[in-house]
Amino acid sequence: MLTDIQKERLYKQQYRLVGEHSAVKICFWTKERIRNKDKVCYKEHFYDVHCVNCLEMSPAITCNQRCLHCWRDTSVFSEKWEGDADEPKEIIQRCIEERKKLLMGFKGYDQVDILKFNSYLIPDHAAISLTGEPCMYPKLHLLIDSFFDDFNFRTVFLVTSGTVPEMLKKIGKESKHFPTNIYLSLEAFDEESHKQFNIPVAKDTWNNVTESMKYLSTIKNKTRTILRITAVKGFNMDKATNFVPFIELMRPTHIEVKGYAFMGHSRKRLKEENVPTWEEVKEFSKELVKSSDYKITAKDEPSDVVQLTKD
Repeated sequence: MLTDIQKERLYKQQYRLVGEHSAVKICFWTKERIRNKDKVCYKEHFYDVHCVNCLEMSPAITCNQRCLHCWRDTSVFSEKWEGDADEPKEIIQRCIEERKKLLMGFKGYDQVDILKFNSYLIPDHAAISLTGEPCMYPKLHLLIDSFFDDFNFRTVFLVTSGTVPEMLKKIGKESKHFPTNIYLSLEAFDEESHKQFNIPVAKDTWNNVTESMKYLSTIKNKTRTILRITAVKGFNMDKATNFVPFIELMRPTHIEVKGYAFMGHSRKRLKEENVPTWEEVKEFSKELVKSSDYKITAKDEPSDVVQLTKD
């Protein structure tokens, strides 16, 4: 799935590859908490996850889109899943082991609470969001079950572009558990802008996105559904009202408006001028409030994210 050059590049970026198609990495916010700093991921503020015990991973390094704003290496892409799929329990166990190895160096920092450090090595929150499109992994629904049943995870978040609705429909039907949160990440506001900005390599991806939204509207009593709108200056920030039909279609538990961050590989595709200010992110959120029955319920400036909830 990966060339030697791609593997080496990921390793230098502190990814650790697991099996044939999975990866794990330590999140910036997890590192900050281990260093005993006050900063935490906004998800801890909004949803009570344990930031310091987060396992950020993906069971699919590959993706079916090459989004301009993505900080990942979008040279790793494919139209569909190819080859065998590693077993969920094995993936999780290996990810936990690699995470532990990555964290061991923090024992040398003066700010680290050594008495608590061993508890940091045991993750209880999974963020299935690191890279690629996780819904392409054909055993994703069983991976979610394994997090809860085999490893006793407290919370599991799934982030998807919505391009593989058939996998979303398996979760909870061909498995026991739903994730705690299901995020559908959206930047485009119509099919043309989707092709321009998300650069899909698979067919019918825009129709799949809207199909996923429609399906997620039916499972709100089983999990939190979140429509994440990435605000990109010069692309969609004057299009707030264009997102209202998708809000009405998905009827998410929450909306999150998150400002684009100029980082990683996205710096080769976009410019620093595409990063909105915090005031602009809040203003975009207020425009959504004016055009929908959602209201602002939380804000986190360090992460440039505003949460909206149905009024």
